[in-house]
Amino acid sequence: MFTDALLISLLVLATVQINRHVALIVLVFETIGNSLNIWVSSERCLSENPCSIYLWWSSLSSVCFIRSGVITRVLQGYSINWPNQNQFLCKIRLSISSICFAVAACALVAASSGRYLHSSRLVKYRSFSTVQTARRLLMIISTVCILAYTDVLYCYQASVPNVPVACYPQSFSCRLYNDWMLIMVNTIIPSFSMVNFGSLTIRNIRPGVIYPIKRCDLPNDIVNHNLRLRRNDGNIS
Repeated sequence: MFTDALLISLLVLATVQINRHVALIVLVFETIGNSLNIWVSSERCLSENPCSIYLWWSSLSSVCFIRSGVITRVLQGYSINWPNQNQFLCKIRLSISSICFAVAACALVAASSGRYLHSSRLVKYRSFSTVQTARRLLMIISTVCILAYTDVLYCYQASVPNVPVACYPQSFSCRLYNDWMLIMVNTIIPSFSMVNFGSLTIRNIRPGVIYPIKRCDLPNDIVNHNLRLRRNDGNIS
């Protein structure tokens, strides 16, 4: 018969094993996948493609997010928790992971919008799908994400008692703000935006219905009559 203490110990053991093994697998595969994306997007033949620039920036941000966020989970599986107990590392790590996660998601949205602009039939829209525009948009995205998550340097504290993790917001208002930012900026808005731009791109590239030209065969007497009329017109002229 399971008691509360036994159930809690089993849950703690399961959490430790997940942090130790699953997080390590995610760390390895995500690092390899994003590194390959960076390598492919850096090819010279793709360097002038705005979509490749967006994907390169998204993959680079994902690598930074994984390094700053997932590694601590792996260390927790081996009872190494000093990154969450150090005040400076707690703030810097959460700031980097939050900003990089938001930049990676917004860069994917920018890539979807770039494909929509590139597939548009209007020259005015296609003119916005350039490398220069992509770089400017990425600078704007990075600046906005940095400003949006500057509160992490103030809100998060190390060794907060009675919380799920040691590095955690110190007040309820900070928790509420960060939770809504994670939900809206990193999940809901990028998801709906990519679905919207993807649907518009499919509509742009969808081929139109081509109706075959029907051949109309005229009777021989009508054709001969038309030929006689043309000859008469030629004789009159």
